[in-house]
Amino acid sequence: MNKKLNAWLVLFLILFKSCADDDSKSWEWGKKGTIENEGAIKLIHDGIEREYVLYIPSSYSQDSSAMPLVFNFHGGGGTATGHMYYSDLRPIADTANFIAVYPQGSLLSDGGGTHWNSAELSSSNKSTADDFGFINALIDTISSNYNVDLSKVYACGFSNGGDFALSLSYHMNERISAVASVAGLMIEGSGEYIIGRNVGIMIIHGTADDARPYEGIDQYYQSVEETVAQWSNYGNTSLTSTENFIDLNGNNIERYQYSTDDGAVYIDLYKIINGEHYWFDLNVSGVSTDRLIWNFLSNFNIESSM
Repeated sequence: MNKKLNAWLVLFLILFKSCADDDSKSWEWGKKGTIENEGAIKLIHDGIEREYVLYIPSSYSQDSSAMPLVFNFHGGGGTATGHMYYSDLRPIADTANFIAVYPQGSLLSDGGGTHWNSAELSSSNKSTADDFGFINALIDTISSNYNVDLSKVYACGFSNGGDFALSLSYHMNERISAVASVAGLMIEGSGEYIIGRNVGIMIIHGTADDARPYEGIDQYYQSVEETVAQWSNYGNTSLTSTENFIDLNGNNIERYQYSTDDGAVYIDLYKIINGEHYWFDLNVSGVSTDRLIWNFLSNFNIESSM
């Protein structure tokens, strides 16, 4: 077996495991493999019916100031509703005043679950679903119905959803201000794209992740370190802060921050020693994973990061 074929076999096995181990729950699925999201909103994109779950904070009114928009993407095999409970941004949205949206990935034709295409359409993708176009359409649709601050559109996600959030940092950097990935990896070859602006990148990843290995997957996924180095080089940032600590939930964390000359942190890496494939339950001085992500994302807007 040649090296390339062997790499794709390993990749298939890892992706199969991640689809089975992500945030899917049997109660979220209807009969014959249909998806039953709570309060789902339908949208026709590229001739396919897509859907999403939208949370509008209690403080919102048409007269209120424009609010940030935060996308949160489920993992492979998961659903929008399941991920909303898995990573629940709603309480933070109510206090921080942003709109949260949980899009639904499309079903694989072979019944292999839901997914996000984190690369441009090619033979290496899981399907022909135009997910970048879907997110562009969602931004346009939501901002036409609600008062959205289009300079503050953010993305985060878990596993395959984390892959996708990282991909948005370069495929849609003209619309996405910052991204956060939990247990996700960046597709190899992303450095070939021309990036129009610096983007905030937060990564939370375990060193014992067997579905998205910290070291990456040869010929498909970059390692976490390669992704950090790529974005550090692109954004002219340097390592300015390093710390190692045990958080209040017992997670052994190495944290690395990379900043520009003016002190702005553009890369924030939480390396979870012996951490596996989870949306980690972090507690850093009383701050949860979801709050850490929002605290990072909210530092960025498109105008300030050109």
